[in-house]
Amino acid sequence: MQPAGVIASFYALDPAKPAPLSVGGLTAFAAFDSRDPGRPLLAIPMRPAAPPRARLLIGRHGAPVAQCLLPLDRGPGRDHAGQESWFILCGMPPGPALSAGTTAWSEQEVVNDLLLPAAAALEALHQRGDTHRAIRPDNVFRVAPGDPVTLGPFWAAPPASLQPLAFEPPYAAMCLPAGRGDGSIADDVYALGVLMLWCLLGPHAAQVVSWRDEAGLLTRKMEVGCLAALAGGFRLTPLMADLLRGMLAEDPDHRPSPALLLDPSQARARRVAARPPQRAQKPLELGNAVVWSARELAHALAREMERGAAMLRGGLIDRWLRRMLGDSQLAVRLEEAVQRRNSDLDPDDPRATALMVMGAIAVLDPLAPMVWRGIAFFPDGLGAALAAAQAANQGSLCGALEEAVVHGAILNWTAWQAKRPGMQELRQELRDWQSWLGQRGAMGGLRRLIYALNPMLPCASPLLGGRVVARLSELLPALDSAAASADQTQLPVDHHIAAFVAARADQSLLTEIGQIEAFVTVAERLRVLELFARVQTRASPVPLPGLAGWLLRCGLIDIDDWRNLKARAALRDKLAELARLGQLLPMVLVARDDGAKAQDSEGAEQAAARLEAIADEIARLEAGSLFRATLAQRNGHDIAAALGLVATLAGATALAVSF
Repeated sequence: MQPAGVIASFYALDPAKPAPLSVGGLTAFAAFDSRDPGRPLLAIPMRPAAPPRARLLIGRHGAPVAQCLLPLDRGPGRDHAGQESWFILCGMPPGPALSAGTTAWSEQEVVNDLLLPAAAALEALHQRGDTHRAIRPDNVFRVAPGDPVTLGPFWAAPPASLQPLAFEPPYAAMCLPAGRGDGSIADDVYALGVLMLWCLLGPHAAQVVSWRDEAGLLTRKMEVGCLAALAGGFRLTPLMADLLRGMLAEDPDHRPSPALLLDPSQARARRVAARPPQRAQKPLELGNAVVWSARELAHALAREMERGAAMLRGGLIDRWLRRMLGDSQLAVRLEEAVQRRNSDLDPDDPRATALMVMGAIAVLDPLAPMVWRGIAFFPDGLGAALAAAQAANQGSLCGALEEAVVHGAILNWTAWQAKRPGMQELRQELRDWQSWLGQRGAMGGLRRLIYALNPMLPCASPLLGGRVVARLSELLPALDSAAASADQTQLPVDHHIAAFVAARADQSLLTEIGQIEAFVTVAERLRVLELFARVQTRASPVPLPGLAGWLLRCGLIDIDDWRNLKARAALRDKLAELARLGQLLPMVLVARDDGAKAQDSEGAEQAAARLEAIADEIARLEAGSLFRATLAQRNGHDIAAALGLVATLAGATALAVSF
């Protein structure tokens, strides 16, 4: 690992500025490139609860974008206190954030310093297929009045996760912060329009202060429209009113493109015939909400799922749509959605209610996100939402999001959103998600899904001892370093490590290793050694003596079943020598030496056969000696009796002669 203050070998934190900075709501440190010390940089540490936008960081080396801070490099390192992290490096912002200003901007400043440079940057991102999703006062920078603004970092956290509600359109604002997804460039146009209004109002204007009431602001946006809710009674010039009305349109298709905004007069002249939301003759009360339009009703259903479900089943909402809102076509589509869900599942099944409400929201507001059990998110934000919930130990939220995949809720939502771009690709990805969740054992399940959907999320295993591992190549060296202080009676693998490897390794490696259900049987424990050996060979080709010794001492290789004492001692010595060298694959080859093991087994069988033969011979000999002893004893008795008789006769004869 790098020494304190060194990142990815080439970069270093500025020792003169050890205090962390705050850039766009992110913790950051001043840094420099050792190859170009005069260029000030920014080092932003990754946060496990807010994984970075990997798609923008992995394999993307496009041309620089003027007036926009792009990532330059990334890598492991330590901060001034020696705390390990993964850092993303970019250029230092050219000046203070707009949030540091205290005065309102003129219209000319807004157009020349903000609108034109920001629109040019957004158009360049759009051509790359990217979105910014982090345009807000504390993440846009300017040296001084008259200078163009620079858009700040947008790749170091989930898209739009740090955006205040005021800067997000209603359909994104109602989502989990980490689950808002990449969105579209039209969402950046919306945020830019809000920022323009913020600059015109001045950061301390009373109307801007009212934006902090996020729940009330979202309701007002739906009731009176976004521009009216944000501007309040502030008088806008005709130019600004026309521009902002288009940029803050509720439907993203009605907003001008960044390219069009480069000519404000042309963008102002662009008129999209947008029918205002139909307003009911009388409102509908749903819980604490009083709704006047279909979009407001969709939002209320998301907050009051159980009550809304009862009203849907009872036909109350259908009657309100027909009689008060006067939209019988919408009522018919809603009725079809309700009946379809009621026929698919048992009405008593909680999933039936959740699916019915989800479908109703999709019908009432086609722009709305997916809402499952009251949780709103876009499917491309699922990975970040799961990572944030896991880091916060929100088990119920993780469970609900997992259920949305397992029970096909997301798949059902795509059916209602067939006109949205990317739905076919999403359906294909869902098959993989469901496969990973359905995979039994340590290498599947929810952890596998989280690591797969967040390619730069560090491994959360406590066995790593706090070391940050975001790439597969870093896993084994981190375990090697952790071995010195680890409990080496415990296996150096757990469900986090197994899922991390499964998500980061290529399919060929996983096919070679096979499934690891647990770490109990001898065969599966040996498979862990083989897994690490192949990872070392492919991703970490450096000696790993600490990890090898750990693998040996934790009993991963069972050598006690070798019967030949000399062979067992030789095997133990050979494994110890290989562990000292830190090479895992030779250890696997020794442990899996079927020929040697067969010889040991054959020798043991031969020895057992010889022992059995010897035992039989001893038994035979013992049986023969007993027979001879019995015969001798019987013959002895006969001889003794005969001798006694002879002695008696001799005595009698002698007595007779004496007389």
